[in-house]
Amino acid sequence: MSPLDLSRLSGPDAVVALRSYPRRFRAAALPIEGDPVVEQWAGRIGPAGTSALDTVVATTNTWVLLGRALHQVLVQDQPVLHAAVVDPAERVWDLPPGLGVVDALDHLAEQADELADAVERIHPPDLERTGSIAGGGTITAFDLVADAVRVGADGLALVEQTIAAVRD
Repeated sequence: MSPLDLSRLSGPDAVVALRSYPRRFRAAALPIEGDPVVEQWAGRIGPAGTSALDTVVATTNTWVLLGRALHQVLVQDQPVLHAAVVDPAERVWDLPPGLGVVDALDHLAEQADELADAVERIHPPDLERTGSIAGGGTITAFDLVADAVRVGADGLALVEQTIAAVRD
């Protein structure tokens, strides 16, 4: 988890952050687009044991998971959500065969926009709506939005660290 303090995060702040991530991830993972050597960097395993491409895919898939959970919390009364919503250890993402960094970044951008659109439509009182986590606990819509922003920040930091390590 990142040290970000998101306790005062507003819906508009989250939208701005989510909309900024595609550009920032692209700049970090693919600093020179179209250069095959630079594109290879994204697939190299870094010190954390993952590649920048793995991190882009994990961030995107986590946003899909959180976006679906957010939708459930906003439209259902007391939905039960998968434990992976709150437990990163439950999130296991496979890298699709043949996926390149450009396509992965395009998919990340689509998911960031979809999530930002969903957050933009939330009426502030609805941020307090809750869902139950399978296995115990609850989570609010606000917590889901804040976690999406945190996941983006953590993923971006890891991509930056990985690319810096593998290009040297």
